[in-house]
Amino acid sequence: MTEIAPGIHAIDGLRMGRAYIVERAHDVVLVDTSSAGVADRIAGALTRIGRRPDELSAIVATHYHFDHVGNARELRDRTGAQLCVHEADAPYVEAHLPWPTATGALAGLFSRFAPEQTPTAIDRVLHDGDVVGYGAGLEVIHAPGHTPGHIALYSKEHRALFTGDALMNVLGLQLPPAGSTHDMEAAKRSVRRLLDLDFDIALPGHGHPIRSRANEKIAEWSRRWLRER
Repeated sequence: MTEIAPGIHAIDGLRMGRAYIVERAHDVVLVDTSSAGVADRIAGALTRIGRRPDELSAIVATHYHFDHVGNARELRDRTGAQLCVHEADAPYVEAHLPWPTATGALAGLFSRFAPEQTPTAIDRVLHDGDVVGYGAGLEVIHAPGHTPGHIALYSKEHRALFTGDALMNVLGLQLPPAGSTHDMEAAKRSVRRLLDLDFDIALPGHGHPIRSRANEKIAEWSRRWLRER
C-alpha cells in the first residue's frame, strides 16, 4: 500500500492493472480492480487503512478490459458497493457485446491471461461530467479511444487525475497499446483533452504514478511526441 496523497492510496502487489482507493470521512471509492484473483488483497488493503469493506460505496471501472474489472463482481458482492461503468463500455461488462480480439504483440498475452467473458451487473451507468462518491467527489471525464467508454477521473480537491489506460507510465509515458485499442486517433485526442485539466498528480492504470508536476510533465511529453509524429 502506498499513500499517494492524503486520502489517495495505491494498492501494491496486484496482477495486471493498478487499483486505487480514494477515501473521505464517510465515503470510500475504489478505482479499477486489476485482473481476477486479488479480491482478498484489495479487501485487505481497505482494512490496512482502517476501513471496513462495507464502507466501500463505489467501484469505478475506467474501462471494460479484464485487467481493470477482474475483481469487480466479487468485490461488489462482498461489499455492496455500486459498480460504476461508462455507458459505452457497459455492454462489454454485462457481456451483451463480445470482447474484441487483441492483435499484434498483445494477442498472445491476452490469450494467455484473459479469462472467459462473464456478465457482471452494473449498478450505475456513468456519463461525462458525472460525479462519483459522496465525499470523494471524482468527476467523470469521458476519454474514449482505448475503449469506447474509457474514462478518466478527476479530483479537483487533490488536483489528481486517474488516467486509466488513456495514458500509461510503463518505462516512460506512453499511449495505450494499439493492439488493444479501439480507436487510436480518438485516444490521442483524449490525451489532449486531459491536459486541459488542472492536476499535479497523475495515477495511471499501468505503471508508476506521477506525484508532482504531472500536467507539466505530460504536456512536455505530448509536445515531443507530437513533433516526432
